[in-house]
Amino acid sequence: MKNKITLMVIMLMASLNSFAQFKLSGRIKNFKGTDSITLNIPLVYGNFSENDTRIPISDKGGFVDKIMVTTQKFATFYYKNKMTTILLSPGKSLSLLIDSVGKITGFSGTGAEENKLLYQAKLTEPPFFLQGDYKTNPYAKLQVAELQEKLVKPWFKIRDENIARVKGSKIAANDKKLIESEIYYQAYNELNYFARGVMPADKKMVGEFIIRNFDGLQPNPKTFPAGPWYYYFVENYVSYLDSKIFMQYEPTDVRSKEAFRKVYHMELDSAFAVVKRNGKSYIRWYLMKQYFSKSVAEQYLAQAIWKECREKDISHVTPLMDDFKTNFPNSSYMAILQRRVNTLELLGRQNEQLKNIDVFAGYDKVKSIYEVVNTFKGKVIYLDVWGTWCGPCKRELTFNPRLKQRFKDKDVVFVYLDMDADEKDADWRKFIRLNGITGIHLRKSNSEIQQFWEELLPGKKERLYPSYFIFDKTGKLVLADTKQPSDGEELYTEIEKYL
Repeated sequence: MKNKITLMVIMLMASLNSFAQFKLSGRIKNFKGTDSITLNIPLVYGNFSENDTRIPISDKGGFVDKIMVTTQKFATFYYKNKMTTILLSPGKSLSLLIDSVGKITGFSGTGAEENKLLYQAKLTEPPFFLQGDYKTNPYAKLQVAELQEKLVKPWFKIRDENIARVKGSKIAANDKKLIESEIYYQAYNELNYFARGVMPADKKMVGEFIIRNFDGLQPNPKTFPAGPWYYYFVENYVSYLDSKIFMQYEPTDVRSKEAFRKVYHMELDSAFAVVKRNGKSYIRWYLMKQYFSKSVAEQYLAQAIWKECREKDISHVTPLMDDFKTNFPNSSYMAILQRRVNTLELLGRQNEQLKNIDVFAGYDKVKSIYEVVNTFKGKVIYLDVWGTWCGPCKRELTFNPRLKQRFKDKDVVFVYLDMDADEKDADWRKFIRLNGITGIHLRKSNSEIQQFWEELLPGKKERLYPSYFIFDKTGKLVLADTKQPSDGEELYTEIEKYL
């Protein structure tokens, strides 16, 4: 009897495990080589490398993997520099037939129909108005009224055709709602990307376009749980709320303070203080939770914490995590987020022992960049002007290990001039330690750094973060506003000229 019960338990567990799996398989025609497939399954949304799963391909081009999923999840499927969105449903299967250049030509399995509809919607392909070189984009020259006729209307026609195709399909009602929702929100996200990335740098015009197309939209999703395009929409909706304030009025305009109060339900000066203390991600979370449901807010905040952990900024992680514990104490995300925070804190303690992270002695009294440069005559200096608050700066820092490996044991010194307020000194020190940024460091406030900018870019009013400079072995500034670490070989060639 005992053996029978044990066998029944084993069979039940096997059945449950099978139901919690999604089987992904397929074949690549005329496969040659050692390529693999990448499947990115995000925590909530966003493609981060730590969420990648590599699926090997056999010599004959076949592949198969069983993915544990307890609820429906969207994932991104990559092969041959092509990507597509697929829907993973517990207990279902999907088999793909792929040609030699990466195009999917066939779908089969119990999850085939919904995934074929997703593929036909082309959610991962740039729309007609985001193709080609942005600098020569013909739509960038149009005024807002023209854009509505020549861009928005045709784009929404494509959206509506895709939604109609889903509505007319025979897939389950819940799957219809989920895919329709993704198509719907993708349409608005692409308009936002066009406005902020392609349109001329005319703040009022960009604001008018965004406001015209986002006004009247309901922030909460058409179905829940929602997909990644919805959560990108959440981010863009928060930016739209900002547009209603700052793209109509200058921050110094008294009307901006009134508009800010209506949107944020707090004073502008108080918001600046929050940003200074906890970072931009916190004020966005503060705004977001006022306009979205608690379920959406939970997933958004979980993703925000994940992202800040990835950027290794403990000063931003801590207040977000404190809020998460307060608002969502029983969240299914709690364990994974706490592990990431613990890992980050451990890394910080370990990096305290690193000896080649040097804060320049007496940096607070330094009045000229040449006081630092002249200390290292006989070596080439690569200067990075950055800030812990600057997203692009932090992204560029991720390319530092490759850069430094290239010039290991060479006469190159890496100097980092940070712009942060005096009260952020401790956070700055933690950040460079936590991220293991080896090199020479100094920090200046916004007012103090202006004289450094005047030395680096005399007479130039536009001072961008990050910016990079090269000094030769005599201490002469030879390249101003030069290549950045992500430029790779182009930067390496520039540095090597002066070795």
